[in-house]
Amino acid sequence: MKYLADNIHEGHRDRLKNEFINGGFNDNTPDYKWLELLLFYCIPQRDTNPLAHELINRFKSLTGVLEAPIDELTKFKGLTKNSATLLKLIIPIARKCELEKSETLLLALNPENLYEYVFKQFYGLTTERVGVLLLDIVGRIIDFRFLGEGDISEVGISVRKIVKYALDYDATNLILAHNHPKGFALPSHADINATVQLNEMLRKMNIRLIDHIIISEDDYVSLSQSKEYSFIFK
Repeated sequence: MKYLADNIHEGHRDRLKNEFINGGFNDNTPDYKWLELLLFYCIPQRDTNPLAHELINRFKSLTGVLEAPIDELTKFKGLTKNSATLLKLIIPIARKCELEKSETLLLALNPENLYEYVFKQFYGLTTERVGVLLLDIVGRIIDFRFLGEGDISEVGISVRKIVKYALDYDATNLILAHNHPKGFALPSHADINATVQLNEMLRKMNIRLIDHIIISEDDYVSLSQSKEYSFIFK
């Protein structure tokens, strides 16, 4: 009988986890279900549903539980100091994530900040590199990565590699950048051809190429802001 009860209990955990993973949790999901799932990782071998209800009843809401003092949480059977500490981590981590998102949004709201951000990625490089900055739909930074090394007309750019990178991160907008460490921040014919080719491919994937930035040792040039080449990005 104990074995059968354990199987039923284990199946319940799997069902609840799968419900969350498959998008079944939303703003209308009861607080106790969120807490019950979280308690799985605090209390490995126990039915956490009754405890979740007890905690919600005592502290009135999920937020109330997560903000409760550790010494109050540990009064409940099954909640050790380590378990309570895990619960207490949730809100500080969420706050840190929100602050980081706010910082990237503020960065994106000022295009000059974005250019400075990209420029700093190339600081001190003595070889030619191709970098890509991915942005979400509102212009927040998703990721930056160097995807090629060498002259852009040789091995510096792989359109397929850049497109794959953008799709893997579900990016909506993209900024291409490469440097001329031993020259001026002026575009070559190869730079322009590569920009046009990449832009055409990205448009097919509903990804917008915002800019191509050429970087020298102490300067940079934006093709989208230049009168001669801004047509590429329209």
